[in-house]
Amino acid sequence: MSLEQVQKYDNLLSVFRKKSIANSDKPYLWSKQNSDYVSISWSETYKAINNLANYLKSIGIKNDARVVLVSENRPEWQISDIAIMAADGVTVPAYTTITSQDYEYIINHSESMVVIVSNESLFGKVANAINKLKKTIHVILIDDFVTEASDYIKLHNWGDIQKEAGENAIDLIELESNRKVRKDLSCIIYTSGTSGFPKGVMLSHGSILHNCEGAYKILRPALEHIEDVLFLSWLPLSHSYEHTLQFYNLYSGNQIYYAEGIDKLLQNLAEVKPHLMSAVPRFYENLLQRISTQMSKESKIKQKFFYDTISLGREHYETGKLPILKSIYNNILSKLVRKKIGNRFGGRLVGLISGGAALNYDVGISLYSLGIPIYQGYGQTESGPVISVNYPGHNKINTVGPLLPNTEVKISADGEILVIGENVMNGYFRDENATKAAFDGKWLKTGDIGEFDKDNYLVITDRMKDIIVNSGGDNISPTKIESLLIMEEGISQAMVFGDGEKYLVAIIVTDMDINENKEKTKTIINNSIEKVNRSLSAIEKIKNYVLIDEEFTIENEMMTPSMKVRRFKVIEKYKKELDNLYH
Repeated sequence: MSLEQVQKYDNLLSVFRKKSIANSDKPYLWSKQNSDYVSISWSETYKAINNLANYLKSIGIKNDARVVLVSENRPEWQISDIAIMAADGVTVPAYTTITSQDYEYIINHSESMVVIVSNESLFGKVANAINKLKKTIHVILIDDFVTEASDYIKLHNWGDIQKEAGENAIDLIELESNRKVRKDLSCIIYTSGTSGFPKGVMLSHGSILHNCEGAYKILRPALEHIEDVLFLSWLPLSHSYEHTLQFYNLYSGNQIYYAEGIDKLLQNLAEVKPHLMSAVPRFYENLLQRISTQMSKESKIKQKFFYDTISLGREHYETGKLPILKSIYNNILSKLVRKKIGNRFGGRLVGLISGGAALNYDVGISLYSLGIPIYQGYGQTESGPVISVNYPGHNKINTVGPLLPNTEVKISADGEILVIGENVMNGYFRDENATKAAFDGKWLKTGDIGEFDKDNYLVITDRMKDIIVNSGGDNISPTKIESLLIMEEGISQAMVFGDGEKYLVAIIVTDMDINENKEKTKTIINNSIEKVNRSLSAIEKIKNYVLIDEEFTIENEMMTPSMKVRRFKVIEKYKKELDNLYH
């Protein structure tokens, strides 16, 4: 099937309108109500969107006015997102995990006049931000809870909006779907800010549709035999990765289930039995660690089967075939080990799509060997986000896959990946200088260093912005070293430091109780670092470290909502400790 045979639309509203008419009373969005998953249909979703869109119009949304959306993953998130478009507005997604100061910055910088917020706790942070801004803002509350307005907050209730919608409400979905074009702005997504204030990435309807069309083309062969494809959503919809995936599922007519959160994700996987799900590398690292920990408590024979499964799976992947006796044994292990593990994920997974950061090869190959199908992709918010992706029948774990259809990449003289295509952003909102700096002519500068392998699969070899330049002028990739460290015993997180210094040091986060047995902990960490050092060049070796038991988290601002370490924040907090490692 050529890309030309894939249905192309003028805008995202046209996609929703066509799919909702075609599917009408079929279930579409599922959420947990008490102990059971309950759905709303395509037609019910259509009505809710149109009701909200008309209300947004009535309070002044028009001409690309911005609306901040603050909510956990739930049906109301997508309803709000599409309703904002239908009201001729622009969605500004905001993470639920950020601070009140962050909301203040985003609301102010985006010049938003409306905020849609889901629950009482989030409203508290949003309200503090608005009151500090001293600007009049309309706030729509999704959940029904008692609160008070202020001089700057005009409150509106979601339930009332839906109940009071008039029978003669204009069909804004139809109206705007006939008016908007692919170049029109659909959303402004603020980057997570690993090195300072976030920037507002402007994505067009065409940018997201480009991703949807490409993903549909490459995934269709693996899914076309399934009548109702189920997608489990748990990554924050405020992240461009999951945000675009919601529209891929809309484009494909898939049913979307919303997970209850990371703490109940495995339970939800077993309940929903999805065909597709997305996750970040940190999830897969934790998953493998959890499976391995559980296996260590099993009998010696079960442990042998487990590790033989990984070993033979790896050999089969890397060589393409197994000797006859190993092949027979491997088939037996598929029934004894892989099937049981697969059933814990519902038993129907066609693929887990990995994105947001680099997937450690050993993690990827181990999970692949255990029968968990992971397909690594690559992109960034500024590219809608997908640039390349592995997929069923075309999976090379040590790469980020072939390019998405109609996406062009070239490698610059200094090795940087440059991308051009409809998926590329319109620029940064209210930041002309940053926009100019992001492009080389019409080519988006990704900040990543890469190359194509012999099969034309993209391989990421380094990150320009994360490169450490030591006092000798050597360029060193900290991410490579960190990915090796976190695979070792006692190390749950690591950040390597050494810019302008003679040697590298590390901040090590341990999952062990430091106070319980300091000497034992130190011995284990020393052994782990020594093991990693043996695989590194002289300039890459870790010469010293500081051990901490405080995790890098979103809450302490040492990690972004997309699970990337905020290096400048970690360095800022542990500056004294880092200095001491060199004296």
